[in-house]
Amino acid sequence: MVSANIANEKIEALRKREVALKAAIARELIRQQKRKEKEDARLCSIIGAALVQNAAKHEDFELMLKGVLKTSTSLTESDKKLLRAKSWL
Repeated sequence: MVSANIANEKIEALRKREVALKAAIARELIRQQKRKEKEDARLCSIIGAALVQNAAKHEDFELMLKGVLKTSTSLTESDKKLLRAKSWL
């Protein structure tokens, strides 16, 4: 009987450890996802700024960039409204 109780206590301790590990894994995955989203946003900002600066200097590039924006399927209505207001669409 004593050995059965000890075995059950070990299993319970391992289950608690498993729960703690799963929670730690979930926190780490969330942390990594947030870091990736932050890096992606920064990347888009950097690339976007470079594209806008290049378009300001080169009319042919501006026309090409406007063409890309007009055919983009990922733009929301809000995005399109802003682009129209800024003469990009």
